[in-house]
Amino acid sequence: MATVILEHHFEGRSFDVERFNTAQRRNAPCLAVHGVQHVVSYVTPDGLRMICVFEAPDCEAVRQAARQLGYHYDSVWPATVVS
Repeated sequence: MATVILEHHFEGRSFDVERFNTAQRRNAPCLAVHGVQHVVSYVTPDGLRMICVFEAPDCEAVRQAARQLGYHYDSVWPATVVS
């Protein structure tokens, strides 16, 4: 499994935790089909940008799931965890 980062810029309206939680529940089956597991998300203080961290087979699995869900994103890239 790879660590994959998805970056998203919210157009028109800022991040909403209720909308996020609803989407997480709705998206879980699709993510599972693609072997993608959501790890954590980070939102900027102004609520206009979000970084999502996934464990997935590769970046393309995250892209495919996002496309299937109709989720628009700015970029998807592999990351290495440094501790």
